[in-house]
Amino acid sequence: AITAYFNKACLATQEETLGLIVSEILTEGQKLSRLAICTKLLRRSEMASCEEEIAHYNKLIALIFER
Repeated sequence: AITAYFNKACLATQEETLGLIVSEILTEGQKLSRLAICTKLLRRSEMASCEEEIAHYNKLIALIFER
């Protein structure tokens, strides 16, 4: 239970994750767009080490396409 608690604490907030991704995109000199953000999120989801991380990235992808 203690390990699960600390693993949850290690996950970034949605705002922090999106901020990091936007920063990466701009630093790489790419054009900022929904496609660029979703591509980064999908890549991170593929590289995720646990189900909580995958769920975190999937929630952010869903937010990008909400209207």
